Amino acid sequence: MLVEVCANSLESAMNAERAGADRIELCSELGVGGITPSMGLIKLVKKELNIPVHVLIRPRGGHFTYSDTEFEVMKADILACKELGVDGIVSGILMDDFSVDVERTQALVDLTKSLHFTFHRAFDWVADPLEAIKQLEAMGVQTILTSGGETSAEQGINHLDAWQEQTSLTM
Repeated sequence: MLVEVCANSLESAMNAERAGADRIELCSELGVGGITPSMGLIKLVKKELNIPVHVLIRPRGGHFTYSDTEFEVMKADILACKELGVDGIVSGILMDDFSVDVERTQALVDLTKSLHFTFHRAFDWVADPLEAIKQLEAMGVQTILTSGGETSAEQGINHLDAWQEQTSLTM
């Protein structure tokens, strides 16, 4: 089993590594569901940790549909993360009808290139999870971060089991 810890500070990332975490998802503002951390935090975490660091790319809290300017910020943040040597990106975009924004999510996956790409908790908002899984797999997404469409993975375990049977993606 891979243990990934969501860390929102240098101290929490270092503590997670010392406690045996296999990977860090680095973000800020967990109270709003997480947003992109500062480049300074990313740089220090990469300097201090020996385990992979995946960075959340989300310009603000709230829903997962983004304006054109927010999308440009997301792309710029991915490029900055690549320059800082992160190991993966955690992101995703939805349409107003709660389907995956295939075009813009694909652009993020393409921009990420050789890094690991995780489609984040926006997945729990999608109207048709099985269709979304097919779309994300076709895009080259490696992992989906989901609690099975419920508030916790424990509550969504039946969905997680069923969805995992439908895909080679890690959930």
